[in-house]
Amino acid sequence: MRAIAQDLKPVRPSPEPLHLALRMVPLAFLVSSVILLAIGPRYDLAKLGPLLAWGASAAQFVLAIALVWIAAHESTPASRLPRQVVFSAALAASLVVVFVTLMTFSRSPASEPVLRVPPIVNELLRVKPWIMGFACGIGSTMAGGILVLLFSRIFRNSLATRPTITGALYGAGAGLAINAGWRIACPVSTLWHALGAHGAAIIATVILGALIGRYLGHRGLHSGGRRS
Repeated sequence: MRAIAQDLKPVRPSPEPLHLALRMVPLAFLVSSVILLAIGPRYDLAKLGPLLAWGASAAQFVLAIALVWIAAHESTPASRLPRQVVFSAALAASLVVVFVTLMTFSRSPASEPVLRVPPIVNELLRVKPWIMGFACGIGSTMAGGILVLLFSRIFRNSLATRPTITGALYGAGAGLAINAGWRIACPVSTLWHALGAHGAAIIATVILGALIGRYLGHRGLHSGGRRS
């Protein structure tokens, strides 16, 4: 009893899930906005219209924060949502991304990139479209990875009983937030490119978040065991 009493230290109460999710909003908005500003908006925004261009991206961003909010609930055992709700939210996010991609392709099936680069570069991208897919996949994965690391820092003291699912959820949120800005900048809207390159980047952030969440969960468990 004396040893336990000496080990007790005051800690800050865990923030409410909504407050924890709202902390992520500036980070997600900053990273996704930097990507958009660096690349520039796609040339066919007028053809897409404000609803399909900015409205769809705003909806994806809100959905990304909702996934982070669900992850925050996983970090509060007393407020944990049912497993069916968690999986339904993840499925809904996937369907939204596919639906937005299909709508974008139907409105503007841009198959050749038109970038503000020398004509020879555009010609190279037209002849070898896989280069554009590779660049988008790697670029959005790196941006999403940065956001996952920032999210992981905020979740590092998480008490989640399902840390892998928690990490996968905020990893999905990071991927969706990046894609919300990336889809406005990417000049190619073919299905294979959007679902392949952009979709692969989202899946990569989900896997990265799950791995980091699992690591943080095991580290917290072992640390708790040593302290006891």
